[in-house]
Amino acid sequence: MLVNAILPGAVLLGIVIFFHELGHFLIAKWRGITVTKFSMGMGPEMVGFTAGGTRYCLSWIPLGGFVQMAGDQPNEDGSIPAGGPEQFLTHHWFGRMLVALAGPAANLVLAFVIYLVLYAAVGVAQREWPSVLGPPEAGSPAALAGLREGDVVQTVAGGAVATWTDVERRAAKSDSTKALEMRVRRGDSTFTVTTAPQARRAFLASLDRPHPPVVGGLSTGQPAYLAGMKEGDRILALDGKAIGQFGDIRRLLKGRAEQDVVVRVRRDGTDFDLKLRPAQMPGDTPGQGFIGIEEVGPTGPQGERVRYALRESVPLAFQQTLAGTVLVYDGLWTTLTRFWQVREQMGGPIFIAQMASDAARRGFEYWLNLMAMISLAVMAFNLLPIPLLDGGHVFLALLEAVRRRALSARGYLRFMRVGLVFVGLLFVFIIAQDVMRPLRRMQALGKAPRETTTVAPAPR
Repeated sequence: MLVNAILPGAVLLGIVIFFHELGHFLIAKWRGITVTKFSMGMGPEMVGFTAGGTRYCLSWIPLGGFVQMAGDQPNEDGSIPAGGPEQFLTHHWFGRMLVALAGPAANLVLAFVIYLVLYAAVGVAQREWPSVLGPPEAGSPAALAGLREGDVVQTVAGGAVATWTDVERRAAKSDSTKALEMRVRRGDSTFTVTTAPQARRAFLASLDRPHPPVVGGLSTGQPAYLAGMKEGDRILALDGKAIGQFGDIRRLLKGRAEQDVVVRVRRDGTDFDLKLRPAQMPGDTPGQGFIGIEEVGPTGPQGERVRYALRESVPLAFQQTLAGTVLVYDGLWTTLTRFWQVREQMGGPIFIAQMASDAARRGFEYWLNLMAMISLAVMAFNLLPIPLLDGGHVFLALLEAVRRRALSARGYLRFMRVGLVFVGLLFVFIIAQDVMRPLRRMQALGKAPRETTTVAPAPR
């Protein structure tokens, strides 16, 4: 059990960090800078070997990794090490900038490769649902034809169907100039619905599957997770307004971002209320509340897994990488400008381990997707112009290029001390969040079914 909770996150972080440090390592070697150590992990060395003047090792603390280069720190007396281009601090500013950028660039490439593998090799699962009708909208062609929630479509244009994909395919292949016949089962009886050629498009558009407001998945660290919601919970009402379909949740959360709401939930036959504060997600409509739940998955036949040819996978992977990068930078900007409001969504190694474990439980495809997003997040964070980070080294290199002289040892040390304080405080805050988040989750799970506020009666 412990292995299942730790291993997915450890492997995910290990791969992301390895490629980041490999980027620094390869460019440093290419530029002729002496690399003294390549470590995966921090702290004391666990195992390692030396080759070509570089010590390669695994260290005991699985948090990060580093590439140590000759002359990458000031001397004990605070002076810049005397040396030539084989040492980092005395290397040409352009080379130092390339070395600093190589780590984030490697993370960008890794994300692209992951998406390429997903599209070309692993494939994208197409979700399937049984051909059961959801509640037709009042006055819609489906409702006027006498169809009801729970009706099961058995045939379309004379061909048997079992899933909604079958319904769509059979309808698309049928002759659009002829009436469309659909046999439907209701309980123990069956009947046929016939639609005229000119009305078939509107009729098909009015058909939909059920979207029960049942929690199929929870996003780790999001409001529903922290409030104690669980997979399988049925959401009955939000601030006293009944919820019949999953789409009602988003509609009722419009304009409720960062405002307290009370959600009535049914779990194992017991109805109770949860109080939570929806988040504002980067890139979403301003004010649109987000609580971090997914619709329950399909209960019918498994969907087929679609794999794309390489010529199709490359542009798809590029588009997904670009979209992910935009999303990460949008989230980073939100964090910088509204830190206090989004602090609950920040996390470190423990948070990533939780997300990785949840993703691995759902499937390899989800785990790979998470790895790609974490890789892009590592890229974006490291490019911030903060001392100790790669972006800080890029800033110093560009400053030297503009000033046409290197920064003094005293200035370099002051710059790095500022970064040490900032990164240290951020690290302490994130670890505290990582520790408190699961504790809050356990506390919420413990009291959720017992403490209610009785906002609205449970809908029948």
